[in-house]
Amino acid sequence: MLIDLHKPDLSKAQVRLGDLNTLTPFPRKLEYSCPSRGGWTIAHTPMIIPGSHMIYIGASACLRGVVLSAAEYEGLDRYSMVMIEEKDILSGQMEELFIEGVTDILNKLEHRPTCVLPFTGCIHYFLATDIEYIYDELSARFPDIDFISAQMTPTMKLNDHTPEEDMCRSMYLCIEEQPLNGKVVNFIGDSFPIATTGDHMKLLHKHGFHTHDPAAMDDYAEYKAMGESFLNIYSLPVAAWSAACLEERLGQQFIYMPYTYIYDEIDRDMTRLAAVLDVEAPDLTDMRTEAEESLANALSIVGNTQIGIDYMSTPRFLSLARLLLSHGFNVTEIYGDSLTPDSMPDLEWLKQHYPDIPLKATQDFRARFYPRDEEADGKVIAIGQKAAYFMGTGHFVNMIANNGRYGYDAIKSLAAELIDAYENEKDTKSIIQVKAWGCSA
Repeated sequence: MLIDLHKPDLSKAQVRLGDLNTLTPFPRKLEYSCPSRGGWTIAHTPMIIPGSHMIYIGASACLRGVVLSAAEYEGLDRYSMVMIEEKDILSGQMEELFIEGVTDILNKLEHRPTCVLPFTGCIHYFLATDIEYIYDELSARFPDIDFISAQMTPTMKLNDHTPEEDMCRSMYLCIEEQPLNGKVVNFIGDSFPIATTGDHMKLLHKHGFHTHDPAAMDDYAEYKAMGESFLNIYSLPVAAWSAACLEERLGQQFIYMPYTYIYDEIDRDMTRLAAVLDVEAPDLTDMRTEAEESLANALSIVGNTQIGIDYMSTPRFLSLARLLLSHGFNVTEIYGDSLTPDSMPDLEWLKQHYPDIPLKATQDFRARFYPRDEEADGKVIAIGQKAAYFMGTGHFVNMIANNGRYGYDAIKSLAAELIDAYENEKDTKSIIQVKAWGCSA
């Protein structure tokens, strides 16, 4: 059956929550990428490692996007590339091109990087390039540099681990085994510094624990010191494989504390953390009360304003919708392409209480044709950049991956940002088109 690409059936790009019976409601076919670029990619994540330098080895078509990304966050001094041409593919000397290209770049840099991430591309795996030999040779030539084998392989999106998960795991490969310190804890997986006001961070500091947060580091020695931590805390699902690998390689425990907006889950995870730390479980009654008061205050100002939420704002976006709806807010649409297994309790609650709210695809090609006319007086609030784009509103909460905020503290912050979004209009176009919001070299 032919599809009219000019007048597609938009009903195929959305589903009522009440009818949703799978974690992947939208088939992966022809995809659309809307111009909200605030999420971090593999071209940005390595910038978190202090003093790191990226070298991409690939064809010009592949490198065009990453060099533009590096220029955008003023990171060209930490970015280099080796161009692969057709003759290089035919010559059978891919290993030599890789090694000599990286060597030439490193010898010409004004400042010696502490850590280098050479990026292999799809072509290297198509040609069965000897990656292990390459890194053995580079390490022998430059013993003072830590090399991390990184990949830019979009053709492998459907492998056991996505390119994003692989990049996250690679971020910690230079952390070496050392005696574990029972009073030191790592935060892993986030692109934004973990808020010091977060519930778990306050518990740690209250009991004298020292924390390592790569997104807040300036010194490579501190990055290496992450090997001393006995525990890794992660809140984004993309870091699950990283945590498991660190436990196997370094013996570090890990705990998953998802960015949930469900009170009982916050209490449960904080109690679990206290048990791992061997400290008294915190009494969160006052914090819950403060969160309730913050939401009530926001509702008194926002009122019945329509609210849309997208999956880039927070990985547990259904729990966020559940929180707001259960407190009287008027959530009318949710943007997301798939759900995580831990979203099922939130989905069941939403199906029971708000079955008519639509889940709208963002990557389906039909999403390009969503009507984007702003409602009367601009009184539509979006939570997340994709929701802001699709709803055509300047009244939005600029939140990506929860902005590093956790627990009741995140709820209080969200309430304040909802008020700000309602009262103040942002320049949506100039904000959401910037790749990797907050990334700086």
